[in-house]
Amino acid sequence: MKKKLLTLAVAAALPMAAQAANAEVTIYGKIHASIDYLSADQADRDLSGSNDSLWDVTSRASRIGFKGSEDLGNGLKAIWKIESGVNIAEGGGGFATRNAYIGLAGGWGTFLYGRHDTPMKMSTGKLDIFVDTIADYNLQGSGLGTGGFVDIRASDAIAYVSPSFAGLTLVGAIVPDADHDEVVKEQGDFAGAYSLAAMYSNGGLFLSGAYESLDDLFGGADASHWRIGAGFDFGAFHIGGVYSDVDGTLGGFTKANGKSNDYKVYTINGSWTFGNNVLKAMWMNTDWDEDIPVYKDNGLPGSDDSTSTWAIGLDHNFSKRTKAYVIYANSDMALNGSNFNTVGAFAREQDAFSMGMVHKF
Repeated sequence: MKKKLLTLAVAAALPMAAQAANAEVTIYGKIHASIDYLSADQADRDLSGSNDSLWDVTSRASRIGFKGSEDLGNGLKAIWKIESGVNIAEGGGGFATRNAYIGLAGGWGTFLYGRHDTPMKMSTGKLDIFVDTIADYNLQGSGLGTGGFVDIRASDAIAYVSPSFAGLTLVGAIVPDADHDEVVKEQGDFAGAYSLAAMYSNGGLFLSGAYESLDDLFGGADASHWRIGAGFDFGAFHIGGVYSDVDGTLGGFTKANGKSNDYKVYTINGSWTFGNNVLKAMWMNTDWDEDIPVYKDNGLPGSDDSTSTWAIGLDHNFSKRTKAYVIYANSDMALNGSNFNTVGAFAREQDAFSMGMVHKF
């Protein structure tokens, strides 16, 4: 009887196995959370100085995703992905809140549409060595990083990724005008916003350049920006840098007192791998074309045209999928808001210490 049941089970599995050969589905994800201590030298509303601090547990871009492909023959594949963010610290999240798309891929490249990182974001993603941590080089509006660069995941995106030509890959994406998207607020042209990037990789050398034009981003004025990046790996060492020039309201930097909010931001970083450990450091600076309102060291309102951030960290890799880390970061950002997005408003200078773990599956 047992043999008959086994025979029936094998027979039933054969058609499914044949289908699986042509269609693949992968479940994957990342669990990432940190314990953070944040301290801010503040200027209170009564203009007296104070020091505020707190402990917090933060879920940092934790996610679960499903992706797959189907062989359509003649070198053509159907591809898809649905990735959702989850908050393991406080619960919540949403379905398909991260990259989610459907498309086709072949020797000619990849075509996809849905929700996806813009080519600008893709162009320097591998150069953010503190990605998703408290020292992430992205703008503090994400609630994750130190501020400066603005990386976007656009809804309603239509994108093309070329095959590699001797190490060179070209990427382009457009977002049609619509009145329901966080990136585009107007209707009319087919391409209300667009992003273009070129990336070159050869051995340990990586170079990239990108340009992005965003229509009415986050309810502000039209914005455009360009970015270049470079990285080089030699043995156990890595060095990298990114420079971006922003023209217009972008990512929460709004005009103050009628002044221009155009700015330039640049960062350099490096790392050294020894054994199962990685020691890394970064420095970032943001320069505005005109002074912006800030709170000075004496607690009184003033103005400035630059801010800077630096960080140092140590990763320990328990395995290829699990690591722990510690990070110290300091920012002199004196805008009316917290650079690390956790301690309250009117901060003049902030320090952060973060201990975290990451597990990928």
